[in-house]
Amino acid sequence: MALSKNDLAGKAMNVDDYTLVDFAEFESDDLFEVADYFYEYIRDAAKKKYMVYGQPMMTGPRTEFEVYDNNAQMVRKFHNFCSYNYLGYSFHPEVVQAVQEALEKYGSGAVSAPLLSGYSHPIKLLEEKLAKLKGKEEAVVFSTGYMTNVGVLSAVLRPGDVAVLDILSHASIYDGVRLSGADIKIFAHNNPRQLEKVLKGLEGRRTIVCIEGVYSMDGDLSNLPELIPITKKYGAKLLVDEAHASLAFGKNGGGVAEHFGLEDQVDISIGTFSKSFGAIGGYASGTKKLMTFIRMFARSYVFSCAMAPHTAVGLLKVLEIFNRDKSTLNKLWENTHYIWNKLKAAGLDIADTKSQVIPVMVGSDLKLREISKRLLHKGLYTGIVTYPAVSKNKTRLRLSVSSAHTKEQIDTCVRILTDVFREMEDWEPGT
Repeated sequence: MALSKNDLAGKAMNVDDYTLVDFAEFESDDLFEVADYFYEYIRDAAKKKYMVYGQPMMTGPRTEFEVYDNNAQMVRKFHNFCSYNYLGYSFHPEVVQAVQEALEKYGSGAVSAPLLSGYSHPIKLLEEKLAKLKGKEEAVVFSTGYMTNVGVLSAVLRPGDVAVLDILSHASIYDGVRLSGADIKIFAHNNPRQLEKVLKGLEGRRTIVCIEGVYSMDGDLSNLPELIPITKKYGAKLLVDEAHASLAFGKNGGGVAEHFGLEDQVDISIGTFSKSFGAIGGYASGTKKLMTFIRMFARSYVFSCAMAPHTAVGLLKVLEIFNRDKSTLNKLWENTHYIWNKLKAAGLDIADTKSQVIPVMVGSDLKLREISKRLLHKGLYTGIVTYPAVSKNKTRLRLSVSSAHTKEQIDTCVRILTDVFREMEDWEPGT
């Protein structure tokens, strides 16, 4: 039963009695009333030092960084296993220098939409390089990865169309389909038999199948070799979101589709710049005709400010460095295999990850809160993943390993995790 004012009125708020699910489904005649009760929920969470989100970063996303710890009310140094800076490019001296020089020439931002004066020459060059990276005719750069999926899907789909999504697809994919008015059908994660069952029931309807290369909460890979033939058999289009896979998988860094040798089977390939590229933004790639259509009909592209030119210049430098030197990629995989083995040896559950995205499974939301508080106290900064990013009873920590991490830093991370999980063996809520 959904939470309502009647359940809370006159009672002292106790964060241990509720989760975010309760407030997402709050029932009230007043549109804003839920905010009053949620604010008290957050205040109690902060009082009990469970509020680990939104803490100001005082330095950049290196493997160790300084954070203003809201709980301790002071700046502290942390081991950073949270940022997506997989190849360390955000601090690469050549990238930093290129961005600094571009700032002198272009200023701090595009200050216009891309169809007006926001489409800078560096973005044009970046799109050409991205199309080549993805093996496509053309690419379109968006301001964020989220806006890419929302814009592309809301542009190509209409009411009456169908998007068939792996149940673990990113929120931006779900939101793009919802904005289009198309129907959503889901299939069990990476399950080709269920995908075929869903598609068989949709014959005659315009359909797109949406999956990810690397799944952002589980770290496993899409089962493309089995999913693509089924998609093609039923005449559906295929979108693959390579957000966490770009520059991390494939001989040329194209992603999981290239890793499997199937990039030519993907109709729309999506990527982001906030992971291995170390910046911000997103892109779509496909045929020249389709990308031309998307430029004019993707509302998140048409009605948003374009990417800053200096960001595009930095991304061009990243591609230049990556193409001439794969040592950081090799180091990323060396570190990834090292931390997998260490975590497994410690008895921690890392699910079926096959990538640098590493979940450490926890379970209940209440247990995750206590674990996250203790990790923060011990100086380890990780992703704290709860509903709605994952289902209610599958909360987890999410570790992001980087090529820049040392073995000693990884050992420290695993030691802290092991210590905290051992401390929690006899823990009960309220103790």
